[in-house]
Amino acid sequence: MKGIQTANQLGGRGIGAIFFSAFGAVWLLLALYARQEFGIAAVSGVVAVTLLLVLASLRLIREAKHWPRVPDDPAMGRAFGWINAIQWIAICAVAVSFAKLHIDAYVMNAIAGIVGLHMFPLGRLFRYPMHYLTGILLVTWAGASIFLVPAEQLQGVACLGTGAILWLSAGITLTVAFQAARQSAGAACS
Repeated sequence: MKGIQTANQLGGRGIGAIFFSAFGAVWLLLALYARQEFGIAAVSGVVAVTLLLVLASLRLIREAKHWPRVPDDPAMGRAFGWINAIQWIAICAVAVSFAKLHIDAYVMNAIAGIVGLHMFPLGRLFRYPMHYLTGILLVTWAGASIFLVPAEQLQGVACLGTGAILWLSAGITLTVAFQAARQSAGAACS
C-alpha cells in the first residue's frame, strides 16, 4: 500500500490510534457527564471499546517490528512537540477566555475546533492524509453543532461527536494499516 513502507510509519499509525482511542474515550466520557448519562453501563461500554482499539493498536505496533526500520528524524519529533505545544496553549487560552467572557457553553466546540486544526500540520508532518479528513470532520462538527444544537445541550453533543470522530479515525487507521501489513506479508511470501 502506498504511504506505509517502514516500521516507523506502521508503528506510528498504531501509536496514533492509541492516542485517538484514548482521547476519544475522554471526549465520550465528558459527553456522558454533560448529558447526565454517566452510568455503569455507558462507562463500561466506553472502556470496552477503548480497550479493543488499544489492543488492536498494540498488535499493529508489534506487527511493525517485521517491517524495515529507518532512522528516526529528530526534526520530526521537534515539529510534533511544537504542534502539540501550540495546540495546548490555544486550548488553555480559549478555556480561560471563554470563562471570563461567560460563554462557557461554547468552550468544548472551540477545543474540538482547535484539535481539528492541529490535525492539518500533523497530516503534513506524517504524510498521512487521514489526518486531514479527521481535521475537516472535527472543525466542521465544532462549527456546525453550534448552529444545530441548543446552547444548553451543546457541550454534551459537541463532546459526543468529537469522541465519535476520534474513534472512527482510530478504527479506519487500524483497518487500513492492517490491510497494508497483510498485503506486504502476501507480497513477501510470493
